[in-house]
Amino acid sequence: MPDPQQDTAARSELSVSDVTRRVKGLIEGAEDLRGVWVRGEVSNVRLAGSGHLYFTLKDAASELRVAYFRYGAKRREPPGDGKEVLVHGDVRLYERRGEYQLVADDIIKVGVGDLAARFEALKRKLHEEGLFGEERKLDPPAVPRRIALITGVATAALQDVLKVLKRRAPYVSVVLFPSSVQGEGAPAELTAALAAADECPGVEVILLVRGGGSIEDLWCFNDEGLARMLAEVKRPVITGVGHEIDYTIVDFIADRRAPTPSSAAEMVAPDAAELRANIGERSNRLSRAAAQQISERRESLARLFDHRLLRDVVGAMEHSRQGVDELAANLVEETTTITHGPDGLLYEDLLGRMSGAADRGLERWEHELHLFQESLLRAGRHRFEDLQAMFSVKERELKARDPRAPK
Repeated sequence: MPDPQQDTAARSELSVSDVTRRVKGLIEGAEDLRGVWVRGEVSNVRLAGSGHLYFTLKDAASELRVAYFRYGAKRREPPGDGKEVLVHGDVRLYERRGEYQLVADDIIKVGVGDLAARFEALKRKLHEEGLFGEERKLDPPAVPRRIALITGVATAALQDVLKVLKRRAPYVSVVLFPSSVQGEGAPAELTAALAAADECPGVEVILLVRGGGSIEDLWCFNDEGLARMLAEVKRPVITGVGHEIDYTIVDFIADRRAPTPSSAAEMVAPDAAELRANIGERSNRLSRAAAQQISERRESLARLFDHRLLRDVVGAMEHSRQGVDELAANLVEETTTITHGPDGLLYEDLLGRMSGAADRGLERWEHELHLFQESLLRAGRHRFEDLQAMFSVKERELKARDPRAPK
């Protein structure tokens, strides 16, 4: 006969807390219980002194407890008992009581247009989180080479964008990331396409476009998950959803918003003809500026050879030569006087040697002066030739970049 104590020990035992934590993990781990909108009638409303709002949401068959933390900080009136509302939030488990509840982050009244109210509620929420801030937005490239395009395959929006890009910017490479742009599965497809486009090598900017439609048709672009994914994208995003009067949540988060798909294509790619004209104008200005600079450098070089310092050096050399000539003449005169004096015969041999040494010294001095002059002039010529060669290279580079030059 089995021992009851051993049988009890063999069974797995759980505490109440263990069970609660397991149920909590199941509930809060369910993706389809996050970010849900729940419709119901309000009852048992209580605004605590802490500013937290508690009430019960019910329909004909069930009740759901709701907790809206720090509701009082928003300075809005609590919903009244009996009012029908839409509550947005996550389903969670309150462990202390073992009760599941909806932790809310927004409440809107029913009866004033559900979709419009939900749109304004999400817009307000994301704005308060700073997702619309201009400081976090990126500047699209002036002339992109590779564009990612997210839209439906068999849509007018796709044809409109491709037509504009072909006309204005045939140099652009377009990578299509097809996605549904309407219906229940569209938000998930758009989110996946956006993530793939952001990781595509070489893509410089992303276009997210769709043609016009009703608020229901465009509702997938108001999805909170898509909006948060867009806020994390590393590349600039331009939206062109609907018509000019249509605004969606992604328009407020995108780096640029265009009123239509065609205008989004025009915004992302400047016209090739305008680019050529702009390049031609800039090239002309560059050529004129370079020619002016070359002319000024040549004038500076010409002035260098006429510079006072150079003239002074040459003048000093000529003055030294004249001094040498005068010194030689004086030496000859003195030598003649001494030679023909009373003691001339005694010093004739000595003076002869002195005269020879003096002649050799003068010749060496004059030779060194001549070498210095040639070295100075040679250095000037080399500098001039170097500058001329540099100017020639710059002129050839400018001519090679001239868009009007024959190819």
